[in-house]
Amino acid sequence: MSTCPRQHWFRFSLRTLFVVVTGLCCWLGWEVSVVRQRQAVLKKLRTDPIYTVTTANEWARRYPSGLVDQQPARMGLVRRLLGDEAIQEIGYRTHYREISKAELADVARAFPEAKLLEDHPPLVPCHPGCFPEGTLVDTPHGPRAIESIQQGDTITTMLPDGEWTTAAVQSLFNTSNRLWRIDTTAGVLLTTQTQPLCVSADRARPAGQLQAGDSILYYAAGESRPSSVLAVAPTHQIAPVFNLVLDNSGIFVADGFLARSKPPAAAGR
Repeated sequence: MSTCPRQHWFRFSLRTLFVVVTGLCCWLGWEVSVVRQRQAVLKKLRTDPIYTVTTANEWARRYPSGLVDQQPARMGLVRRLLGDEAIQEIGYRTHYREISKAELADVARAFPEAKLLEDHPPLVPCHPGCFPEGTLVDTPHGPRAIESIQQGDTITTMLPDGEWTTAAVQSLFNTSNRLWRIDTTAGVLLTTQTQPLCVSADRARPAGQLQAGDSILYYAAGESRPSSVLAVAPTHQIAPVFNLVLDNSGIFVADGFLARSKPPAAAGR
């Protein structure tokens, strides 16, 4: 009496198992196909000079957790096991050649987790660097936005021996350039790639050459103090930027950090 139900249950289980396994195989085959397609597109993008690809892992190393609002893109476990990787950003440069909307749409479909960002033509670096609008410069009468400072205004400066004094601004230099973000234990600074930031009272290094673990000086409680660099990276923002022209490439305070000014034209630099 009990044999028939068991045989029926067994036949039903085999049929169900076959359907489930077939479904899983179809799904896995689809995932493999998607991964292979993404890898093919990724290989093409990386060999095409108009594209710049940033993976989520590269992004996470560049911006440790908590330094930026944007979080690294994520990839499912199965995709990772199949050799796929999450893509954070894909930049493209339209000044090299025209890119059709259909081409960009294909890239977006292949990497839905990525941000597509249009890059701009290469810019001549500021010499020796600049700061964006809103950067606060210390003066004897309190901080002022760098774009509001005029020739003849007095700002707070530091001598090579570390003594604090004041100096008159000879002129204000401005242009447009790409912003770089410098994350430190003392806060965040936006500047340009070639802007010299003080690593000591008598030595400076361009912002774009700094690395995590380096130390730069900031101004607090009337004295300069070291701060550790956490991350350094270019942004995708191109903006109006300014630099103060001081005698002998003087040191001034920009958003709390010690920076060298643009030298006078007569200095020949």
